[in-house]
Amino acid sequence: MHENTVAASALYNELVAAEVCETLGLATEPRTVTLEPRPVMEIAGVPHELIRWTARRSDRIAACLTELEHEYVTVVDDDGEPRFLLVVSERARAKLNQIAARKTRPPKQKTRPRAQLRARWKASAILTSGVHVDVINSLLEHARAAAAAIRARVAAVVDIALAAVGVTATVFVMNDGGHFHRRHLLAEARRHLALVLRGRRRDPGLDDRIVAAAISTHCLDISEPKTVRGLEAGYRLYTARWTLPDLPARRRPPPWRPTWRGNPRSIPASRPRPGPRARTRGSGRSPAYRSRTSAPSSPARWSGRSCGPPPSLLCGAGRTTSSPTSRRPCPSSCSRPSRPTPSTTTRSRRPDAGRRST
Repeated sequence: MHENTVAASALYNELVAAEVCETLGLATEPRTVTLEPRPVMEIAGVPHELIRWTARRSDRIAACLTELEHEYVTVVDDDGEPRFLLVVSERARAKLNQIAARKTRPPKQKTRPRAQLRARWKASAILTSGVHVDVINSLLEHARAAAAAIRARVAAVVDIALAAVGVTATVFVMNDGGHFHRRHLLAEARRHLALVLRGRRRDPGLDDRIVAAAISTHCLDISEPKTVRGLEAGYRLYTARWTLPDLPARRRPPPWRPTWRGNPRSIPASRPRPGPRARTRGSGRSPAYRSRTSAPSSPARWSGRSCGPPPSLLCGAGRTTSSPTSRRPCPSSCSRPSRPTPSTTTRSRRPDAGRRST
């Protein structure tokens, strides 16, 4: 029953509107009152201000919902951090709407006679609705005149084939991914009948015939049942059978083409691509790169056979070498202690660099 709530609600609205219109000689007309893509069927000839006057409870629920949403996004915990998200999700909004409906529900009143209720409603509408008093006093006559004009220009003819196309197209667009069940088609078929018939009674089973025509002609069964219930007709999954060749193809980004890092432009196909860069053992750079980055004026490392300090260092006698690469013997007056050669100790891993060893 929960899965068929929308279809049952559409059936209830259709039957109630047909019963009222056939009894009082009225008709319905579509009106767009919200941002919903489907119009709402209302009694023709009734001013919109008067309809809004009867929706006072919904206004109170909307005002309470606004306060609850503000409290939801501003409430903090003991540490001063937001307790909930800063944006109200659809699931949270539905829960807050239920709370607002319970908080604004008026207490139950004692039953009153129908004549007393009508007199009270009429007086309240005259005072608070903003509709002229003559329209309120002759509201039924205005509604019947509007219904006669609608009956004269709108024929109550239901084309099952055309209805099947419209129902399938609407359900295909309104559902995510274009996938739907039979109950979605049934609810949309009942809305379509309410729009076409404008308050007239329909033949029993007409909605089922529209759904059957839509499934057999314009729908494709894509369900993959894994249980026994999935084999039932109400749980089959459908999509539209149409192909859409008239729609423009989606533009795809150009394919990625690798380029040489050394040149910002792509190398033409006529030129041979460079091979891998030469690498030396123990070096992560090419020889050309190392020749550019290795500064010739870098100070040579000190060896045990010569002092050779860098220009910024002084030997024990206060003298400096003329060039960083020279190997001038340490003078006799130099008090700097000599260092044993690498041959007497551990052999260096690099013969060209006099590393210190212990």
